[in-house]
Amino acid sequence: EIPYVFASGLIFTIIFYPMMGFTSFVTGVLYWINVSLFVLMQTYLGQLFVYALPTVEVAAIVGVLINAIFLLFAGFNPPAGSIPDGYMWLYRITPHRYSLSILISLLFGDCPNEPTYDEATQTYLNVGPQIGCQPLENTPLSIGHTTVKGYIEQVFNMKHDDIWSNFGYVFIFIAIFRVLSLLALRYINHQKR
Repeated sequence: EIPYVFASGLIFTIIFYPMMGFTSFVTGVLYWINVSLFVLMQTYLGQLFVYALPTVEVAAIVGVLINAIFLLFAGFNPPAGSIPDGYMWLYRITPHRYSLSILISLLFGDCPNEPTYDEATQTYLNVGPQIGCQPLENTPLSIGHTTVKGYIEQVFNMKHDDIWSNFGYVFIFIAIFRVLSLLALRYINHQKR
């Protein structure tokens, strides 16, 4: 399934990425790799449930439940900064969080030179062409003046500097799901004799 996942991810990226107005080739390649790894991770998680649980129906129900919990604690809705302290452990072990963080950081968190806000003119100076460098307008007073990158880092805790460590976590989760699938396939038997 690895060549199939990367080929289908490439087709999706070729169609979707420029359709959204993104143009950077390097970011597009990283976007493709991230989407493909996320699909691969979801595939291996599904295989784990199928191998570990007695029927496909039970595996589907558990898969929906686990994915709903993972998507709830991925750090987007609710934002990572709003997740209560008692649930932060769940936020940290959610594999979807790392793929989502890579995606958001690649597309909206790239700003090599932060623009500065001039209080006298009430405008930003040295605004770069990247989406992350653009000033965020009509923000609530509690947030103040910020850029798209600053908002993403402050509210969602998705930092562009963490992209490579997040890729590492995605690979670790893929390896964990593969090992657990192998152990389930080897040691769990639901046949009745």
